[in-house]
Amino acid sequence: MIHLEQARPEQLQALAAFAGRAFRTRQGPEDFVALLPKLYAPGAGSAPMHTVLYRDGNAVGLYCLQVQEFHAAGLPLRVGCVGTVCVDSGSRGNGYLALLMQDAASRMEAAGCTLGMLGGQRQRYERFGYAPSGSQWVFTISPRNVRGLPAGGVTLAPLPQKAVWLPQANALYRRQPVLCDRGPDRRFYAVLQSWRSRPLAILHRGRFAGYCTLAPGRPPCLLELVLPDPALLPGFAAALIQMAGGTVKLQLYPWQQAELTCFAALAEQSICVPNHSYRVLDWLAAARAGLALRGGRAVPRLAKPFVLQVEGAARLCFAQTGQGLEVRAAAGQEVPDLTLPPLDAARLLFGPDSMLVPGAEAVPAGLLPLPLAFPWADGI
Repeated sequence: MIHLEQARPEQLQALAAFAGRAFRTRQGPEDFVALLPKLYAPGAGSAPMHTVLYRDGNAVGLYCLQVQEFHAAGLPLRVGCVGTVCVDSGSRGNGYLALLMQDAASRMEAAGCTLGMLGGQRQRYERFGYAPSGSQWVFTISPRNVRGLPAGGVTLAPLPQKAVWLPQANALYRRQPVLCDRGPDRRFYAVLQSWRSRPLAILHRGRFAGYCTLAPGRPPCLLELVLPDPALLPGFAAALIQMAGGTVKLQLYPWQQAELTCFAALAEQSICVPNHSYRVLDWLAAARAGLALRGGRAVPRLAKPFVLQVEGAARLCFAQTGQGLEVRAAAGQEVPDLTLPPLDAARLLFGPDSMLVPGAEAVPAGLLPLPLAFPWADGI
């Protein structure tokens, strides 16, 4: 007999162990407590976010759904973050992944989510409506790229959980264009440790100026950077390379304009890649958030409205108004300029490969993609 059941609080350790076995590597079971302490560290309280699939009383699969309240340029977005989707190695091939994903979709719709977001292999999740979407930049910076750059009094220091700088870091995060409530300082710190990241304080002449998180790898990768003063960015780059002892990758989001401008001029390599895979549930809300994040930057003046029909889902109209550019639900008499299935529509609206989507030539120059992306630390 097959059935789904919400996990109980006392099952957290067992959930982490089950996921660890399912995501086993050559080195052994994955350590989910170290990988995502915000969900699996003792006392995280996330067990009820998990749904377990049972067969004849034995757990054979599970997933986690964390519904988070984001704000993008002040606009609310309810995002269903799906992760830890796994089936026991001896139970695969029976359609259990589909049962888990269908249940997650039902729960997100019931929760009123604007979109669902996950990571994972593209072909595994496209059949459930998830398309590689959003965009983020990855810069590769080597010691040669920063040679001759003065540190300008910028240094890096460990940011431990009890550091006096932690409340300041949390306050700086809450001023970002895209954010969700990461809670009090202790919870905030656990989020910063996602993906085995090491939180670091950025100091300018000994005073706290910002923070970043550095994940291990070859090379290590900076997953979050919050440094309000753009004049400190070159010095930060020099200090980061010195601390890392070699090449570093930096992951930045399209709404971080000062950072993108700085590192594009320094980096050995710059590439734009999908942020996550999105399943859009409320097309109008997602498009409005992306347009708000763009603000007044590089917004074209539309000679006439542009109407996008998302098959079976929505019809969006981008139009010029006295206040600038807006997106609204298209009126019944407005004929679509382009009709796309949802997977292609998500890529067109938000993806780094927007202009490679079939039919993209119908889009007014400069209109798309919209700079919607979510910090990796908040994903699963």
